[in-house]
Amino acid sequence: MTQVLEQGLQAAALRQHVLANNIANINTPGFKRTRVEFERQLAQALQSGEDPTKVKPLLVVEQDRTAGPDGNNVDLEAEMVRLVENQLWHAAMTRQLSDHFSRLRLAIYGRE
Repeated sequence: MTQVLEQGLQAAALRQHVLANNIANINTPGFKRTRVEFERQLAQALQSGEDPTKVKPLLVVEQDRTAGPDGNNVDLEAEMVRLVENQLWHAAMTRQLSDHFSRLRLAIYGRE
């Protein structure tokens, strides 16, 4: 469980970097936004009984999204929404990891 949460936190950190890069390049002609795929792959691994620790974040450059006249396909509002979603995802995983360690401490020491 700890390793899967760690992978999720690493994917969230990578996504934060990718989203910041997308936003930084909003005015770069021809720039194509990148996204990080992780959660769907993790869910599929868990449902199929595969080892979830083998799931790695995948970077996908979106070539097929509607681009502006300069060929750039970054939508600032959408990227900002994705930033907030990613921050919530990161906070939820951090909380789960903290709760997990609290339970381990309780099991080891018999108190918190």
